[in-house]
Amino acid sequence: MIDPTRAHDPDAGYYRISAERPFNYLQRDPDHTLRVVWQALPVACPMCGADTGLTLVLERAAQPVVEVLCPARHEWTEHLIDPGHFTAWADMRWTTPNWDMFWILEAGFGEEPPPPIDLVEEVPKAARIVAKVFVREAKKRVRRQVRRRVRKVKKKVLNVAYSPVAALIRTAWAMQAGIPQQAPDPAEKSGKQAPGPKIPSVAKYRAAYGMAAPVKGPACLVCEDKGRIVAPGLDITCTECEGPAAAALAAAERKAARVRAGGRTPAGPKAKPGGEEAAAGTGRPAAGNSRSGGVASPDA
Repeated sequence: MIDPTRAHDPDAGYYRISAERPFNYLQRDPDHTLRVVWQALPVACPMCGADTGLTLVLERAAQPVVEVLCPARHEWTEHLIDPGHFTAWADMRWTTPNWDMFWILEAGFGEEPPPPIDLVEEVPKAARIVAKVFVREAKKRVRRQVRRRVRKVKKKVLNVAYSPVAALIRTAWAMQAGIPQQAPDPAEKSGKQAPGPKIPSVAKYRAAYGMAAPVKGPACLVCEDKGRIVAPGLDITCTECEGPAAAALAAAERKAARVRAGGRTPAGPKAKPGGEEAAAGTGRPAAGNSRSGGVASPDA
């Protein structure tokens, strides 16, 4: 009698196999006498003829043969199944395989493999299933966004609708607590931040406290604006800067250009044109020029 509550346990010598597809056993072909040829025949119920959904049980310590149970609860002892083949097939499926008995798989012993996948039928079916999943997720995403926007609009509408009620309740609570009512600041009423005090610059604070301006460091960090590098046993000209004389000449040139430009830098946007530039712009001679085209001015 097969115990329906007992599970498969090969280590204890109890084998329980549930086959959804037909289960084949091996029988020697009697037509071949010179060489051994095995035939794979399916196991079928002798009462109802069912060959799928069978449960095969073998307990090595209690019974030497395989017992079979069909889906209609018919139970019988199957002497056609070799117990050695059955245990070897079960060990190769779940535990350490016996490579000496690997030939029974090639001969066709055990549960039949699943049929090959029909790509013509299965691929369109899988594509339809995947498309349905993607469409469903897209619809969920759209509904989620719509619900979120509807909730925001409802919240704004409720806030606008209940704002007079909230103001009335706040006024009543303030009157009951004795808090004086204050008119809201125009900046608060418009929702803008009130302008704060203007903070003076650091130069203003320095001038107010009589602090001296920070001394600027030398322009050339190699010679410290000396023009020469002097060290024990070393006196060479600095090649990183032009020297103090060249710097003084450049400053004088900039000052002269500023004076010629009317007190401003010639390249600046607000530089005043000189007398010659003004004369060239208007087509009249300059005020300090006594010649115009080689003829003396009568006003000079």
